[in-house]
Amino acid sequence: MSNPLVSIIVVSYNASKTIIETLESIKSQTYSPLELIIGEDHSTDDTALKCEKWLAENNSRFVNSILIVNEENKGVSANLNIGIKSSSGEWIKTLGDDVLMPNAIEKNVRFVTTNKCDIVVSKIQSFVDETKELLNIAPATDYLFPASNHDQYIAFIKNKLNCPSPTWFFKRELYNRLGGYDERFRFSDDIPFAYKILESGCFFSYLPEVTVYYRIKTTSLSNSKSLTGKQKQLFFESRSLVYQELQAPALRKNRLYGTLIRKNMLYFLYKKKIHSRDDSLARYFYGALFTIVRMFN
Repeated sequence: MSNPLVSIIVVSYNASKTIIETLESIKSQTYSPLELIIGEDHSTDDTALKCEKWLAENNSRFVNSILIVNEENKGVSANLNIGIKSSSGEWIKTLGDDVLMPNAIEKNVRFVTTNKCDIVVSKIQSFVDETKELLNIAPATDYLFPASNHDQYIAFIKNKLNCPSPTWFFKRELYNRLGGYDERFRFSDDIPFAYKILESGCFFSYLPEVTVYYRIKTTSLSNSKSLTGKQKQLFFESRSLVYQELQAPALRKNRLYGTLIRKNMLYFLYKKKIHSRDDSLARYFYGALFTIVRMFN
């Protein structure tokens, strides 16, 4: 029996400094056959040129390789949809600017073949982009991953499901059945897609091994300590839309009113904090209240 074709979809934006490391980690996979689709989201640096040159030198490694350069910046969700729809593999692996372990695809294919599942999540190990220092592994070794759809769904809407999206490996049939990523959420691709997965009755199977090195950069939207005021507002608006459209309705539907009240308070306090002047007493006041409320979340 031949190995199934795996399509790796890389979405990039202003990743000139990191894209080659990401692509080299794909090239070094112990698994074949692979298809590589790069979605370049109208970067302002030379990411596209570097991708084009690298593909010209390495395209023989892949069954098929395509570089798609968007004429305008479309956001992560739309970029993923464009890439996946241009691919043909039975299985899909999405990747940003992170790094795959050499046997990541091999481990995933072996796992889904043995366990007959539609989507698998595994572990990440974070590293500092500037120094390459290895940090923590998530989920932790003592984390008990919920085994049923119901338990995963309740844990997820309460923000208690540790399910690192950079490790997701899923079947094309699942993606097609769910209608792909929700493009209303330009910068929050993973959370809305997880809602689709869990609300459909499907659930994440868990491979308790590290498959991805997760890059932490000082300029990342997820690294809130280093963001400017405008970046924090952008990040908040993105997460707030997900909360208002998906999480809050799910909490109300499942009568998890305690969590709903705490989340409403957290979003109110965080909004107050980031919209206050950086040097104002209000920023520190709301920040302190946010920290206190979060302790009970």
